[in-house]
Amino acid sequence: MYAEPIRGDALGAALLAQLEQGGDAGRHIIERDDGCVSSDSAELYFLDPADSLFTIEASAPRRARGRVLDIGAGAGRFSIEMQNRGHDVVALDVDAGCLEVCRRLGVRTTFLGTVFDLAATEPKPFDTFLLMGHNIGLLGGPQHAPRLLGALRSMANPGARVIGSGREPLATEDPLNLAYHQMNRDRGRPPGQLTLRVRWGNLASEWFDYWFISTDELGEIAATSGWNLVDVATEEGAHYLVELALDDAD
Repeated sequence: MYAEPIRGDALGAALLAQLEQGGDAGRHIIERDDGCVSSDSAELYFLDPADSLFTIEASAPRRARGRVLDIGAGAGRFSIEMQNRGHDVVALDVDAGCLEVCRRLGVRTTFLGTVFDLAATEPKPFDTFLLMGHNIGLLGGPQHAPRLLGALRSMANPGARVIGSGREPLATEDPLNLAYHQMNRDRGRPPGQLTLRVRWGNLASEWFDYWFISTDELGEIAATSGWNLVDVATEEGAHYLVELALDDAD
């Protein structure tokens, strides 16, 4: 008899294990809704921003200014860097275990919940929104992205910026990924819109959408949501760092 995994904070548990045990204790599985799986090391969540897997991310802290919201903070590596640079930072994540790691590593202010949950509290406005570690993907998809960008706009000071990293979806020759792109097209979705869950031990997160959005798609959707794509830096033809500027004309 096959036992289903327990729904829970799989990524948070993996990062806590990594923090407490080291080695490869936090290695976890990313499962896609076509049945494909990959194995990720939790060590990546603890890298200093200057040592990021993709060098373009290292410039993100220099671009930030003012009060910062670190969205999908993970183990808090960018929050800590922002604090060290003198910024007022809030680390936001939906996984309680991730925020426990953040606090143990010295992040002073955390928020458990979504961007929408935070916006509902009417927080002090932010000047910079970080979406690092390919977390532009948290835009989720064409229906979700305008809502999320609108929520950021509701919490933004004039002249605010979104700084995030992502991946061009079509920069692959992997036949499994190409087949997934076609499956998405057949069901009326962008090719890079993923439906995923995280597995660690006997835990599995809820399924969620994560969008490998092209910079062209991002520019178009940002323009309809009160933001302008003002800068793009690329690496290896697939990975990018973008900066969106709040359109204050409205």
